[in-house]
Formats: sequence, structure tokens, C-alpha cells
Amino acid sequence: MNGFMRVIDFHPNWLWQAVVILLFGVLLIRVSGRKSISQMTIPQTVIMISIGTMLVQPVSGKSITLSFAIGVIFVATLFVIDQLQLKWDWAESLFSGHAKIIIKNGKLRTRRLRKMKMTVDHIEMQLRQNGVERLEDIEMATVEQSGQIACLLVQKKRPATKEDIAALQQDLAVIAKALRVQLPSQQKKKPQEAKLFTEIENHRKRSR
Repeated sequence: MNGFMRVIDFHPNWLWQAVVILLFGVLLIRVSGRKSISQMTIPQTVIMISIGTMLVQPVSGKSITLSFAIGVIFVATLFVIDQLQLKWDWAESLFSGHAKIIIKNGKLRTRRLRKMKMTVDHIEMQLRQNGVERLEDIEMATVEQSGQIACLLVQKKRPATKEDIAALQQDLAVIAKALRVQLPSQQKKKPQEAKLFTEIENHRKRSR
């Protein structure tokens, strides 16, 4: 064991530095937000990568205090950028950009895709993951700041909501009332006993 430590030039401070660096890194990421990588904006991604690179510097001989101070500055900068984006649209456009329309009324905007350096195959893959079968089913699709695609289907392809179902049931009730017909949902059903308990009751009667 001692020979192995001499070969790798083990230093006793490495152990506590590694633990402190890990805890401090988790704290910085916790303070900066709980977004996954796929949900991060460009400034957030850059700063997260910078924090990861900065945190390993103390192990290579750099000052751990200086690295922590730089990490705090990174997170503070990210906080300032987020606040600027909340207050001014120009700041959001500068740092993160806005959603871009890539499909309108079932037609793919290939020129915009080329500007965004995105391929048609990549768009089709994400559409399939969203359960979209044809471009004609899409009223509008946008590429969000995170790079994910959001789709708005045409009216006839949108799934029914509870409000739609309630309105349909109300219309059916009005029609049934006019025709003097009772809907199946309005008919009283006799409670059905569970077969299991019926068999148990019959067995008890036979055993008497």
C-alpha cells in the first residue's frame, strides 16, 4: 500500500479536498437551479461546464479557496443574467434566444432549419417521439430555447379534454331528452355481487 502511494505521489490533503470540492460543487449546482442538461439555456450550460472545470483545479495544485471564489462568481453571474432576461426581452434574445417556428400549417421551413444547423431527420425523430405521424397534422411547431420541439396539432388531431367530453355529454343529454330516450349512463344498474363472495355465501349455506 505504501509503495502504491509513493508511485502515485499520494498527498494526505487530497482526501478532504475531494470531499469538500464535491460538496461545494453540489451546493453551487443546487443554488443555480434544478434544471436538467436538456433544459438548460446557453449561459447556464457554459457556466455549469466552467464550474466543473474549475472544481478540479485544486486537485492539480491550484488554490482551493481561489477556485471556490471563482465558482461563487460564476453562479452570481448566472443569477444576474437570469434576472436580466426576466426584465428585458433584449437580454433574453441576447443570452438565450427565442423559440423559432420551424413548421407552419404542415409545411416545414427548411431555410430556417439550415440557419439553425438542424437536419430534417433530426426534426422527424423528435416529432415521432412526440407521437406525431405526419407533418400535415401539425398546425405549428417550434424549437424552444432548450432545443426541444413543441408541437401544436391541428384541431381535429388534438386529444379531447375533460371539458370537451363534458360538453359532448351535455349535448347528448339534450338530444336524448328531446327524443325521450334514456342514455345508458342514466340507466340505473343493479349492483352486481362479486363472484368470489357469492361462492363463499353458497358454501356456507351448503355446510349448514
